[in-house]
Amino acid sequence: MTPAAREWLVGLRRFSEEHRAAQDPLAASVPSETDSTRRDRAVRASPAALAAQAGIIAEHARAWAIPEIQRLAAARKEVGIVATTSSPGIEAVGGLIAQLPESIRERVAIVTELEYRFWFMRSPDQSHRLHVTLWTWLKAPLPPQRRREYARHPIPPTASYWLLRYGFAGHGDEWRSADLYAWDDSVATLLERGVSERFHSRD
Repeated sequence: MTPAAREWLVGLRRFSEEHRAAQDPLAASVPSETDSTRRDRAVRASPAALAAQAGIIAEHARAWAIPEIQRLAAARKEVGIVATTSSPGIEAVGGLIAQLPESIRERVAIVTELEYRFWFMRSPDQSHRLHVTLWTWLKAPLPPQRRREYARHPIPPTASYWLLRYGFAGHGDEWRSADLYAWDDSVATLLERGVSERFHSRD
């Protein structure tokens, strides 16, 4: 990793720690898709929902994100690697990253999607000269106005859709996908893998 890339990554880690320390620990922050002025607000979730989200993210990270981090580390030795997730996944994904060899571990920052976005606004790296990024995070719940997009998977009015988004970007290479879940206030059920959204957005 180049000195410039290391400095950028250290700055992100420091910013993430400061941002997280200032947040409500009982809230899970997710970006709003309907009002950009509310992107820093928190959506409160029950302990059961947070535990289910952490489980989904951990399972997906074990199967996809960790091998992807290893692939990116081998392919882009000069840059840092940013792994983003939802707040409930920080501990689970961080624990998996901690099991990687130190030569990879030292090049990875694990942060929330919002922390990454806020840092990127302060220290842009559009060309991915200093970093590559991959993500595995949950939009939970999807806004009610988006329910009709997934009418092929009908759920009760009291249930909600969750969308696990994952992908990577860097050095002219980008890929993204999503898996659709239903949450009924007690169990998260996988409805469809490899969902293509109408809009290619990480909101």
